[in-house]
Amino acid sequence: MAADMTHTHPGADARVEPVACRLGAGDQETRLGQWRQLRREGLIREHRDGLALTTDWRRRGDVAARLNALVEAEKQCCGFLNFEVEELGDIVRVRTVFPEGAESLLEAFAQ
Repeated sequence: MAADMTHTHPGADARVEPVACRLGAGDQETRLGQWRQLRREGLIREHRDGLALTTDWRRRGDVAARLNALVEAEKQCCGFLNFEVEELGDIVRVRTVFPEGAESLLEAFAQ
């Protein structure tokens, strides 16, 4: 989920690299709206474990297709996020791992 924020985290070579969404402000609001709508329609539960957020979604109607499209869109604009998608019967489980220092972005995803 896009959020209007920038974070830094140490890279493998000890440099500090920015962690920022590539979407503009208007596109970020649109994306946030898409996530909020999907949460209202299909989110079953969520669980946080440190910098990981695991969400379970109903696999009915077009919820799974929209969820997969949003995850793919997030991978394009926020490549620093790690998404794992798993289909489990009538639910889709998404585990999103955030980099160190991105707690406020995690909060934006969980709203």
